Amino acid sequence: LNDRERERERERERRGEEGRRIMLASFFSSFCSSLVLNFVEPARNVFYHASQATGLSISQLSFVTAQLVNCPVVALTRKVSKGNARHIYGTVSTLGLLTLAYGRDVEQFVYAGALVYLFMRFFPKRCGYLTWGTIFTYQIYLHYERSSEAAWNAGNIDFTGSFMMATLRLISLAMDYQDGVTGKKTKHSFSKFPTLLEYTGYLTGLGGILVGPHFYYDEYLRYANNQGEYENLNSSSFPSTVGPGIKAFMSSVFSVVIYFQFGQVITNRAAILTLNDARISMWGKLFIGFIANVEYRLKLYFAWHLEECALILSGFGFSGYSKYDERTPVWTKAVSSAMIECEAPPSVAIAVVKWNRHTGMWLRNYVYDRIPMGGLAALLVTQTICGLWHGFSSSFILFFSHSALVIYCSRILYRIQTKHMPKESRPYTDFLHSLFTMFMLNYICGGYNVVSLAAVMDWWRSVNYVGHGLILIIFALGAIYPKKKKV
Repeated sequence: LNDRERERERERERRGEEGRRIMLASFFSSFCSSLVLNFVEPARNVFYHASQATGLSISQLSFVTAQLVNCPVVALTRKVSKGNARHIYGTVSTLGLLTLAYGRDVEQFVYAGALVYLFMRFFPKRCGYLTWGTIFTYQIYLHYERSSEAAWNAGNIDFTGSFMMATLRLISLAMDYQDGVTGKKTKHSFSKFPTLLEYTGYLTGLGGILVGPHFYYDEYLRYANNQGEYENLNSSSFPSTVGPGIKAFMSSVFSVVIYFQFGQVITNRAAILTLNDARISMWGKLFIGFIANVEYRLKLYFAWHLEECALILSGFGFSGYSKYDERTPVWTKAVSSAMIECEAPPSVAIAVVKWNRHTGMWLRNYVYDRIPMGGLAALLVTQTICGLWHGFSSSFILFFSHSALVIYCSRILYRIQTKHMPKESRPYTDFLHSLFTMFMLNYICGGYNVVSLAAVMDWWRSVNYVGHGLILIIFALGAIYPKKKKV
């Protein structure tokens, strides 16, 4: 009898927990609808009049406004009580900002999050694969259905960019939980099923879902609960965030100022890159391509540095102290890309690591390291998946698949530098390697900025396929100076 009573009690507790989850899910859905009706629609009327005055699209104004509001909202997170209060604050504030930026499309994030939570609840040993199969596939479909690449090049901003970040979070969370449940030991694996508030807090907390960067569930929980490196978050012993925060903010301002200056010259990147003008030499075309590519990256630097500022001011992203003086605090987890390191990298491999670095690490954790074969084949698969994540477009797929070839070329050059050339020549070969990196990245980036396969081929044809010739030459050098086989 006692066993039956205990079983009934456990059943009542389970039903109560399920009821609370349903109530919370209903609350978030109603909250989003209420935001659209009572706040966002009136705000869009303001954006309409601002658009008429500035010439910017309504989608650009709403997104930039959400980004600017996000900065103080995220910075205040550290003042919110730890635990559930911090989860709720992050969930409600970010859903509000997503609604401001994208209107009713905020529902897409809610539905995707609910689906993956059900996968984790009922299929824990397969939830990661199910998330890959559904959410990643849906991400590709959204790019196709919304023609996101053409829309972005036209200056419009839709929710697919932020949904890309949600896709990273959802796959990361599901794969790490699947690893933990099945006993696979990985750096971020866990086996305790998250509460609904922990789940929504991670997916939306700290505003990172708007533009990134990606971070992991265990990292978020330590911050939300003032544990680990965040144990002294609100005490005087925690590193000052003001200086690094201001530095990130000024980098953001610098990026947007230069972006508008370049925008006066490069008014249509795709049209300029595919312009057929006999008066422009190959080197002139390459220089134009370089300026067009820098302009494209500047708007990303603006958004990323602004979010970096917000995260640092909130205290999130603290990664210890500099290895050089052991006194300067480092905020690596808050940094998506460092401008100087990306614009003047010593090698392609380092450029890939420094550019959108946390997405690159995500690709390594959930794609590259899980591919049985290594080398060039693993690189091609990883970069092709990265291209599909960016959009269902031949230009994206060609760019990222070619980036795998260029990374492999960089490895060959490094091997020749270190194994087959005198040490005295290293400063000179490093300089040449850096020039090769900047040249090749801007050569293949030309394909990133145009939409169709024909336009990509037009760009490469207009500069005589010079980059492809370099790739073939370096592959030949790799055959002449092969990698030594392990004994």
